[in-house]
Amino acid sequence: MLLGHDKDFTLSPYVPHDYKDTQRAFKEWDARTGEHFGNPAPACWGYSPTVDLWEFDERGTLNAVYEYLRGLGVRWYMPGDLGEIVPALKMIALTPMDKTVKPDFPYRNLGDYSPSFRGGNRDGMLYKLRCGFDATLGIPGPHGMNNVNGRDEVRKDHPEYFALRKDGQRATGTASAKYNDYYACLSSPEFFDYTVKYARTVFDIYPDLKYLSLWPNDGFYIGSMCQCDLCQGKCTLERGTDGHLSDYVWDFVNRVAIELYKTHPDRKVQCGSYGAYKLPPLKIAKFSPNVMVCIVQPRYGFNNPETRAKSLEIRKGWLDKLAPGNLQIYCHYLDSGSHLPSYYPRAIAEDLHSLKGLSQGEFIELSWANIDNSGKSAREQVPVPAASQGDMHAPGFNHLNVYVTGRYYWDADLDINALLNEYYEKFYGPAAKEMKALIEYSEANWQRMGAKVELIDKALELLAAARKAAGDTVYGKRVELLVEYLQPMKQWRDKLVTRTKDVPRAVTVVRKSADLKLDGKLDEAFWKDVPVYELKECKGGQSPTNKTTFKVVWGDDESIVFGIRCEDSDMKNLNITTRKNDDFGMFPSDGAEIFLETQEHAYYHIGINPVGAMADIDWSGGPNLAWSSCAEYAAYVGDTFWSVEVRIPTFDWTKMGRDPLKKVEGKKPTDTAPWFFNVCRERVRGEANELSAFSPTGGSFLQPMKFGVLIVK
Repeated sequence: MLLGHDKDFTLSPYVPHDYKDTQRAFKEWDARTGEHFGNPAPACWGYSPTVDLWEFDERGTLNAVYEYLRGLGVRWYMPGDLGEIVPALKMIALTPMDKTVKPDFPYRNLGDYSPSFRGGNRDGMLYKLRCGFDATLGIPGPHGMNNVNGRDEVRKDHPEYFALRKDGQRATGTASAKYNDYYACLSSPEFFDYTVKYARTVFDIYPDLKYLSLWPNDGFYIGSMCQCDLCQGKCTLERGTDGHLSDYVWDFVNRVAIELYKTHPDRKVQCGSYGAYKLPPLKIAKFSPNVMVCIVQPRYGFNNPETRAKSLEIRKGWLDKLAPGNLQIYCHYLDSGSHLPSYYPRAIAEDLHSLKGLSQGEFIELSWANIDNSGKSAREQVPVPAASQGDMHAPGFNHLNVYVTGRYYWDADLDINALLNEYYEKFYGPAAKEMKALIEYSEANWQRMGAKVELIDKALELLAAARKAAGDTVYGKRVELLVEYLQPMKQWRDKLVTRTKDVPRAVTVVRKSADLKLDGKLDEAFWKDVPVYELKECKGGQSPTNKTTFKVVWGDDESIVFGIRCEDSDMKNLNITTRKNDDFGMFPSDGAEIFLETQEHAYYHIGINPVGAMADIDWSGGPNLAWSSCAEYAAYVGDTFWSVEVRIPTFDWTKMGRDPLKKVEGKKPTDTAPWFFNVCRERVRGEANELSAFSPTGGSFLQPMKFGVLIVK
């Protein structure tokens, strides 16, 4: 007998049956709650018609069947028939056994992306089930504060719940199209009471619901913080980008949890260790026993000992403050978007082994299937094969990290070498030796391959040897999927050889960001002795009629700062088409534009006009107008010139994880891993349109292969 827990999920009557049913569901939900809360209950689109299961159906018996088949030698390494290994057995011995299997991590969520219960195909869904992923524990995903203050009715009826911006307006999201741009005032007594009421109401309505997310809306950082008197002094800028809002955010979460514990001691409040509140708070020695922390960590960077050591230090800080069993992990497995062989199975195994007995489980944000333009760098500005099998992006590559993760969720004490050796033998057959060499080489070197031709050459040499050894067999087909996935890397290698030869180079310095006064004038000590660069005409490379110069600085808070001065012989007739942010009608008009291509992403575009209106775009597969640079900036208009200063925050994906809709993603540019960039100016007078650039493009500004080189000394 094979048997496990199989409780069926029941759809809440307050959840819409489909998108057309939204208004009916909200009306009944509002009548039940007496407020305009969001509904955190599992949504109806968690049903998979391809396998006739709800995402929240318990499937213990199914897991038992798969476990039994694994014991017979069956393996599911990748979605579809090509990923399945079924041994040829003449008989199956039914010997006496009495075995109970329980996973080391009860919550094993492959995320909401690929394969997805919302729309995944049958191969993808079966792969997800066979790997043993399971979200039925009901721990919520990120940014659950949206359910407290996200509805239009709340923003309209209670603006006092929302952060007071520097311009004196409330951040209710009505003045910006940016993602989740409605941030709460976490010092407001009224909003605190409203949040406590929300939590108690939800838990009363859903007695089986054990967890509730109070994770702030995405993109919450110092620029989002409320400016009211009650919030003053609650940020800790000295803790840097990872901690300047930790005490502010976690104080609110802990206070709500304390109140909830009085009435619902068996329920838990969850928030993320993420972004500006990633570090543990300093002013809370011990959390209320019902506080759960979800640590967002860069497991893909754990091949780097420094990255892993920093993450373990942060983890220890949280564990010292939490009650046992109140830890969860959130990992980004988005690195396949780089089209590098970013394998890290040993880092996965080591980390999950260290988390056994500490973490309830994980949410994995996996690269989306069939999306080849997500988070690209310049190496992907080439045609990319659209191979996707079983609803998994790049299955020929991505499956190994996912497979190892799934196995370690069930048994974190597995021997990783034995697991991998079996994989090489079963999946790659005659190419087992060569694929082992490639994957082990990639584990050690993939994070540097984007900048070093010799590393790419070695990886491609090992891949060619594996393809030859596999021959015209099923094993060859599996290797061929990896060959296809790495085609952009091969083409990027050729570009690396020639790209830096014929473009200008800018070398800049590091300065204390606190010394910058953003007024647009460029006259403070912050800019002293910083190299000055001059723009040339885009077509011919001559000096333009109206001179433009710029300076660029790397801030010690991991920001990049530009100061641009635009001389003009006709200041009275500046061509201004808008005074509003994100009004793309500013192109064409008088303005300065910055283009940034980092080691990880190509490319970003920020435009600012003389009156300080800004528009920003992510051109990766774009244009993506929802992306926000989160830049701080100021413009100044003088008698014979106008100028701007702009500070652009960055984040290093090996430290904080990826937020595709916020900030510039990239490490500090160096000799071996530079950025490519351009600073451009457009000047419009009547029919005359003068274009100039640091690196002349020959025409349009949107020419990334013409960008100049930027490094920091």
